[in-house]
Amino acid sequence: MKNRKWICLLLSAIMLLAGCGGKGSGQPAGNSSMDSSAQTGETTDAAVIERMMSDGIYDVELEEKKLASPLREGETFLGAQYYNGERLWYIGNEEGQVFCYHEEQDERELLLEEVQQTRRSTLCKWRRDEERFYILNSISLLVLNTAGEKLYEIKTEGSIRDIALSKEGDVILVMSDESRFGYVLQILNPETGTLSGNYPLSECFGIAEGAVKGVLVLDLSGAYDLDVESGEKIWYIRWSGTSYSPNINNNFFYTLKMTEDGGMEMLQGGWENREEYYAVSIRKINPDEMDKTPLVFRVMYANSGLKLVVARFNQQNQEYHVFLQERSDDEYYEDFVARTDMEIATGKGPDMFEEDVVSDIYVLVEKGALENLEPYFAQSTIDRNDYHPAAFQNLGREGEIYSVGYEMRVETIYIREELTGGSREIGLTALLDNMESCDEPMVFNSTYNMSSGGLLRYFFEMSEDFYGMVDWEQKSCDFSGELWEKILRVSKEYGVTDRNREWEEASCSVSTFGFSGFVSYDAYAMQEGMVMVGYPTEEGMVSRLSTGDIAMNADSAHKEGVWQFIQFLLEEENQKLVLSDNLLPVHEEVLSDSVNEVSSRQDYHVIINGRNLEGTISQEILDRFWECLDNAKPAPHRTEQILAIIQEEAELYFTGDKSIEEISDIIENRVRLYLAEME
Repeated sequence: MKNRKWICLLLSAIMLLAGCGGKGSGQPAGNSSMDSSAQTGETTDAAVIERMMSDGIYDVELEEKKLASPLREGETFLGAQYYNGERLWYIGNEEGQVFCYHEEQDERELLLEEVQQTRRSTLCKWRRDEERFYILNSISLLVLNTAGEKLYEIKTEGSIRDIALSKEGDVILVMSDESRFGYVLQILNPETGTLSGNYPLSECFGIAEGAVKGVLVLDLSGAYDLDVESGEKIWYIRWSGTSYSPNINNNFFYTLKMTEDGGMEMLQGGWENREEYYAVSIRKINPDEMDKTPLVFRVMYANSGLKLVVARFNQQNQEYHVFLQERSDDEYYEDFVARTDMEIATGKGPDMFEEDVVSDIYVLVEKGALENLEPYFAQSTIDRNDYHPAAFQNLGREGEIYSVGYEMRVETIYIREELTGGSREIGLTALLDNMESCDEPMVFNSTYNMSSGGLLRYFFEMSEDFYGMVDWEQKSCDFSGELWEKILRVSKEYGVTDRNREWEEASCSVSTFGFSGFVSYDAYAMQEGMVMVGYPTEEGMVSRLSTGDIAMNADSAHKEGVWQFIQFLLEEENQKLVLSDNLLPVHEEVLSDSVNEVSSRQDYHVIINGRNLEGTISQEILDRFWECLDNAKPAPHRTEQILAIIQEEAELYFTGDKSIEEISDIIENRVRLYLAEME
């Protein structure tokens, strides 16, 4: 198992060397899609679609229909339920009556003559079966008979998220479970009011009667029937690999059901206006039923902002439909990357992909496997001055563009003043000297559980040549100097272990997940007496910049469609969707407007690590944010595999099993082998 990742990467590299030669850099937009299919051996789109179908690729089509309100003046909506196949609405009025509105017949049925006002609140949720009414709020469940008489009430320690009848007629509750930071499903005995069972869920948006058994569960993964007692799941729809995710919808969930055509219907209400109601229909759509050309976009993980952009593109573009392809839960990261490497090496693979689904994007550029996008940009109306320079990556080829970033994440490190001398200009050697001579017991960062291996990565990950320890041109390395040994000693001393986890933190990691996130952690770091320093490089300390980079497969048969999608990603209105994930857009004006919108609120109030922080967003905070962004650089791509070797072997030193000299020899041998294999 130790060498599994190494073997996969080595195999991928061999495949790339064997299969990527002589492709050139592709054609510019306008004639790029003329004859790509002949180059790859794919003779028709039908062959591509057949392969997509065999890979289980599909998307989700969503249709939202606004419903007429069933309320009359003075009435309150109490909830909705699918019961015996019929959609029911529960309504209360000021006289204390509760009605059931049968939507299909447009008729009202008086259920109860007199109900307390607190049970006629929009904060309650109503359900019924043949013999009882179930009324829940966040901390209790009230059970009435059909005459409205109270049978019993259950008080709970945690909150109740939802209630539903199972296919078998059981009453199921979704309860919060603080011990697991998730939820549990429990079965209610309606006769006695006792609860049993404790089926855990990591996330749950809501439950309803199962389509064929148990309860229907809607969560971040998809929709499935669940047998609460056995744990058996029957999946209907998975969100992975589609342009939909339930957490990106702005409506309030009421109930759901599976439809006869294999789709799903949800009833929702507006967050802002609870008197707005929607029926949301969701169904799978496969590539073979599309009237548009399918484009495969492979990603490791599609966040909500990217899904919003893909969904909008698919709605607006009449020629192409983007199908997302994500790593499945049962596929190892290394296997997913190796599969992508091999497919691209053999002239196949997705039309476009994010950088993290391949092992080494530089190798792909060298072998001509990526399309040069510079000619496309040259023929477009895109003004590159409107974007952060990180949006356009040449990957080592001057005057060319091989990947386009659509979102940014910037991370910096704040370090205690006693270790920095109060200056962010401190260099690596001085920082290491201060850390070694400090008498106060500290760990570098226990909040993120930064082990010795993680701290070792911090010192090296922004250095192109490992401070001269690796010579890429000569394919040689030397891990024996004073700096190398000092980095190892400091990493061992300040790494988090079980014995020092409660010691004071020497640093704070600050990620710019939107400007508001920066404000929060900047305030925490300032209160802790820390200075914004960053990551060490040969030229000094910098912030670390990462972007969601997209590359075009040089063997794609649909380059024009990929280019249309890339342009769409960069449009100003679509760049605003990136903000839904609290990431930074690459469009400079959208970024500036988002920062100004947060800073206009002036005050902040957050709780971090149990500390209550509040204050005013000052000009100093703004200056630090822009300094952090302006000072940011991306980590060098080609260092990743050597970093992995160093971290793996250094663990034997951190655990005391080997000396510095012993692990240094091992690392040198492995790195030399890696460099030789890269020739």
